[in-house]
Amino acid sequence: MRNIILAISTILFSVQLSAQNFDAHNLGSDNYNRVYIDVVSKAARLNGDWGLLGGMRIGYNFNKQYSLGLVAHGLIPDHIESTYINRDGRDELNLGYGGVEASYNYFFSKKFSLTGTMMIGAGRAEFVELGGHDYFFIMEPGASINYNLTDWFGLGYAVNYRMASGVNYSKFSNASFSGWSMDLAFKFGF
Repeated sequence: MRNIILAISTILFSVQLSAQNFDAHNLGSDNYNRVYIDVVSKAARLNGDWGLLGGMRIGYNFNKQYSLGLVAHGLIPDHIESTYINRDGRDELNLGYGGVEASYNYFFSKKFSLTGTMMIGAGRAEFVELGGHDYFFIMEPGASINYNLTDWFGLGYAVNYRMASGVNYSKFSNASFSGWSMDLAFKFGF
């Protein structure tokens, strides 16, 4: 899996470099036609409790407004505190989801922007001791406020609503994995 991600990243980055005149004079330009990678930390409602997910986005900005990419999130399994979904005395839940994400950016200034996103994909849930697993459909619209610290690094705070469909595993239903989430993203543009 790591080799696939590395290969895709290399291809996207090399296409980006070959498509542009890449030199020191273009580094501060307003060229938004580039690859981006976001590292994401997400707090989400899961089955009436909360969970912390880690993930990342990789994609391509077609221009200043439109972007298309891939996103993946996974539940951090550690027992954090008493209201966390994985806690002592319970079977440990493994949950992950991801898909294709399209976004529209509205720039208030060169530093601040508002982004609307729509992610459509799939998820997988399993309990460690119970065994078995379930795949389900995920759709996650959201909005984020972004602040660019430099022309290649920024921060984003987002609020999303995750809608799950086709969940049929153990005591879980569609409502178990549907709910609000918020995330903090560290954004890198190349």
